[in-house]
This record gives sequence, structure tokens and C-alpha cells, in this order.
Amino acid sequence: MDHFLTEEQQMIVDIAAQISDEQIIPQRAELDENHTFPREILNAMAQADLLALPVAENYGGFGGGCFDLVLAIEQIARGCVAVGT
Repeated sequence: MDHFLTEEQQMIVDIAAQISDEQIIPQRAELDENHTFPREILNAMAQADLLALPVAENYGGFGGGCFDLVLAIEQIARGCVAVGT
């Protein structure tokens, strides 16, 4: 645990890292070789509310800032830069 992060931010890191470890890393070579879009990974990120991080709460989002989004992208890109962009 990084004591610099809030509990919510650490949760973002943990969720994104889990998706990266369990879904992205095992198939990243295949995604690259076949030039395929990982729709199931995108769906997993959406179900985990990672796509809602920068969206205001009054619109159904997380209401997070840029740093929250960067925390998630860092973990996703750790698995595959192409998926993280």
C-alpha cells in the first residue's frame, strides 16, 4: 500500500492492477499479433467503473480527477501500452 494515496485511490490502483494481471497480460501478445481490439477488457474496465473515473458524479461518474485516471492508466498500460492508451 502506498501511504501517499487515499483509500479510494489505492482501490483504483488495485482494481486496475487486477484487470491488467488477470485479463490483459495473459493475452497481450495475441492482441498485438492479431491487431484486435480487446472489447472484453474494455467491458471489464467499464464494469469496474474505471471508465467513469473522470466523469462528474452528477452524471453518474466517479468524480475523480486527472490523478485518479492516471493511476488506473498506469496499471492498465503496465499490462499493455496499447490497451492503456
